[in-house]
Formats: sequence, C-alpha cells, structure tokens
Amino acid sequence: MVIGTRPELAEATLRDCADLGIKYVWMHRSFGAGSVSAAATEYGRRHGITVIDGGCPLMFAPTADLGHKAMRFVFTRTGKVPRQV
Repeated sequence: MVIGTRPELAEATLRDCADLGIKYVWMHRSFGAGSVSAAATEYGRRHGITVIDGGCPLMFAPTADLGHKAMRFVFTRTGKVPRQV
C-alpha cells in the first residue's frame, strides 16, 4: 500500500492497514514531509508492518524516468529515503 495523504492522517491510515492485515506500507515523500509521520512509522512497525517512510516507489521502478532517477540519487544520499527498513 502506498500512503499519499497528509502526515497528520498517516497514523490513522496505518491503523486501518493493521486492521486489514496489510503488511507492507510505503509513505510517499518527495519534497517536504510528504505523507511521512514518525508516529505512523512507529505504530506500523510495532504492529508487524514493514514501513518505508520516505521517497517515491517510482524512483525504484526499472522503467523510472530521468526525474525519478535523479530524485533517487539525491534522496538516498541525503536521507530522504531510508537505507534500512
């Protein structure tokens, strides 16, 4: 599941994911906070959900466009995409 909402709604969304048995969640972030919430990340991980808290899934697609490839390069080096999940 990819979360693309305001950060203050992310924890409620993670709670819904836990209730539905969703085990993998990506909180989208390109610039700024995006959908990432520290409380949501902590909640999800405490409930057995693998949470990727940052970046865009399209940056890692084999067919990613140049813009997403550039963002992946910058964001992985600046900590906007977690190195370990």
